[in-house]
Amino acid sequence: MVVAMTVAMGAMTAACGGDASGQGSGDTGIDLPTDGNGTEGMDGTVDETGSTVPDNCGASSFMLDHQPTNVVLVLDKSYSMIDNAWDHDSDPMTATVTRWNSLYHSVEFIVGEFDEGLNFGAVLFPSIDVPDNDWQTACLVETEPDASVEPMGGAAVLDAMPGPDSLEIYGGTPASAGITTALEHLRSLDPELPRAMILITDGAANCLEGTTNNDVFDIYDENLPLLVASAHDDDDIPTFVVGIDIIDGIATYPQDNPYVRLNEVAIAGGFPQPGAEKFHNAQDEDELRAAISQITSQIGCTIPLEMAPELPDLLSIFIDGVEIPFVESCEGSDEGWHYTNPMGPYDEIELCAGSCSGLHSVGTLSVTYNCIPPA
Repeated sequence: MVVAMTVAMGAMTAACGGDASGQGSGDTGIDLPTDGNGTEGMDGTVDETGSTVPDNCGASSFMLDHQPTNVVLVLDKSYSMIDNAWDHDSDPMTATVTRWNSLYHSVEFIVGEFDEGLNFGAVLFPSIDVPDNDWQTACLVETEPDASVEPMGGAAVLDAMPGPDSLEIYGGTPASAGITTALEHLRSLDPELPRAMILITDGAANCLEGTTNNDVFDIYDENLPLLVASAHDDDDIPTFVVGIDIIDGIATYPQDNPYVRLNEVAIAGGFPQPGAEKFHNAQDEDELRAAISQITSQIGCTIPLEMAPELPDLLSIFIDGVEIPFVESCEGSDEGWHYTNPMGPYDEIELCAGSCSGLHSVGTLSVTYNCIPPA
């Protein structure tokens, strides 16, 4: 990660005394060098936390050149997405809409919110060119993404999708083929950048390779969790799973419950939800948007520091010029940051979900060393 200095080093600041712009105004809980009198190994003063602050301790601010995560949206474009309408707003007085309508508007909302901080691309399964529900064409998926992952790629993602009111949507649920295309695309990109897939579907995968006739629609594709697990274990590419209107106990295929199958895929993807429901299960459009938004707040939230601070207690983190608080852990905290290794080395931080979403919205992150690291 490239770091560009924006404020001249050596500028004295009240933050060293623990009250102005830096984390010196609070206690991170990290023990700094002191001998009880606060002078062992260095000349300086002791702040209100008992931490030693050396004399001539200047402050310097840096912009972190945040590298957005490459994200492929793997989107279910099967016939069931228009064959099924739902109460998208939990209001019985309004008309129902298709699941595809809600998916389109949810993707539109997410890329509009986070296009600055995430590189989006998309794969539709089956292909947009599938003309009907004939089993011979129902499982076709493009070998290249419908929208390549690019900075500010949200507009291309929306251009690749049929419009929200389209009813020209056909085919099965070849999720494995969709994941394969997305995975091969991510593998072709810079491996130094974080990568992730978000699978959004309204049912269990079918289109098992080698099946014919109605078996194309009726037999579950057990390759999907294996493929997703391989992406996570071998390539460090997680898959986040969102289900649309999935009800436990209802099998849309003779031998399979989509709820159980999507749980399996979410576990294989590396980021299962806590509790019995491992995937994000949306029962209306608000929940669908919230699920995708929650997932984006888990992506690309670990940020390396070019220089580890000499005094980790005196580091300040800013997103779009606004300081975010230090927290001991993101458990139970939506806003804030902490060191990924609380015992050191202090060369990497993690942003909590709300702060991470803020970073994805604006794309800028800065750090102030309230005591300059050694050259």
